[in-house]
Amino acid sequence: MRKKEQGNCFRNKAGFFIVSIAGCICHFLYELSGGCIILAPFVPVNESIWEHLKLLFFPYIFYILAEYFLCKAKPRGFLFSSVTGVLCGLVFIPLAFYSYTSVTGKSIFTADILIYFAAVLISFRIRSLRISAGRDKGIMLNISALIIILCISALFAGFTFFPPASPLFESPPVLS
Repeated sequence: MRKKEQGNCFRNKAGFFIVSIAGCICHFLYELSGGCIILAPFVPVNESIWEHLKLLFFPYIFYILAEYFLCKAKPRGFLFSSVTGVLCGLVFIPLAFYSYTSVTGKSIFTADILIYFAAVLISFRIRSLRISAGRDKGIMLNISALIIILCISALFAGFTFFPPASPLFESPPVLS
């Protein structure tokens, strides 16, 4: 990517730290708010894997949207590349969680936190690689990215209030 095109806004390290910290704060917001129904679609309401995907998705999406609207110089394909990145992070979380718990037979708090940080890192790394490749260009890809964001947001909202009967939507048993 050209220096001029890169601009000052596209710092993956800053994004990693902002999204990571925001996600950690979001983990406790629902409980601290006394169960505020307005927050429920955006922050975890229980300990299920599905609900914990919100810790990556919403801070990341708010970050990239702020970056998109606040920065004058945006590389081509920014929005679609960013959405591709977060989708990879969202897939990584349950894959990593269910992989290690199938081996260990239990959830390990430290491993869960490391998976979260790895997912944030993966999201920003994929985004960076795709932007550098420069292939995600065009208005239709931007429109697709917005549709994907809206659809995933709707799924989070809907499944928060009406979760399907699946282990992904159930809180895992607490094992020490």
